[in-house]
Amino acid sequence: MDQINYLWQAAYMAAVCETDDSLMEGRILEARSAIEERLLSPVEGEEYRAIQYAEKALNMLRAERVYKTSLSAANPSRPSLPADSSPQASE
Repeated sequence: MDQINYLWQAAYMAAVCETDDSLMEGRILEARSAIEERLLSPVEGEEYRAIQYAEKALNMLRAERVYKTSLSAANPSRPSLPADSSPQASE
């Protein structure tokens, strides 16, 4: 997915590439909305597979965001880890 082939992919890529946590939820919602709008018409083949992949990726982004939020709420004095850090790396 190096290039954008479908109209909904611009919103999807904006969500995937977003690094600002305060904007992430909005980007995910915009991407889901663009995909849902596209699904109002028949979709087949490669684009359908791309939509399935994008939906799974957006679900993972959302789950990661919820997880990070719950960690921050559970440990308010502990600074949050950068997105690419793992707990083992900080030990």
